[in-house]
Amino acid sequence: HVVDAPRRSKNGGVKKGQVLLHGGDFEVDGVSYINRTLEEMKAEFEYWKKSWEEDSACLELKEKLQVLSGVENVIFLGMGSLQSSRREGRRASATQLAALQTIASSLGEGKGLKVTLQDPQYTALDKDFLTSLGYGVLEDPDAFKEIGEGSLVYAIHCYAKVYKAVSDGRRPKVLIGTDVGNFGRFNL
Repeated sequence: HVVDAPRRSKNGGVKKGQVLLHGGDFEVDGVSYINRTLEEMKAEFEYWKKSWEEDSACLELKEKLQVLSGVENVIFLGMGSLQSSRREGRRASATQLAALQTIASSLGEGKGLKVTLQDPQYTALDKDFLTSLGYGVLEDPDAFKEIGEGSLVYAIHCYAKVYKAVSDGRRPKVLIGTDVGNFGRFNL
């Protein structure tokens, strides 16, 4: 079983004596990432977006959103980096982003729905890519301040402390997230 191998850059590749990280090109705070260009990130996202749009879950989400009204903004927490050294991590992040686009287009057609994203693992390239899509990107924990009664909070597979922070603040209109029963009680 091969886990994403280190990628060689176009400007010389791996240098002699350079220590390679397990499956990545660089590491930040113990998280391994791959080097890529904005164009490579866009191409991979488009691949996973097409896969999402062909999935029955996309249609099911659109159907559920038809009955929802009064959403003023979307706060997306914990997507993960599109530069993750783990291919499965990039797939999950890209699929969540594609689902976010489904949500935003279903709820905000013609309304200019404000969408804000936050994840402490975003790289500068992640932020550039997300802002190129028209989204706002905030540093952790600033997005929690944006949550209000008209908010849809989209937080899939986040840590319990993220859901606790949402529950401790102003109540959103909708929370799409992991079943908190998976975490037991919020005894943090």
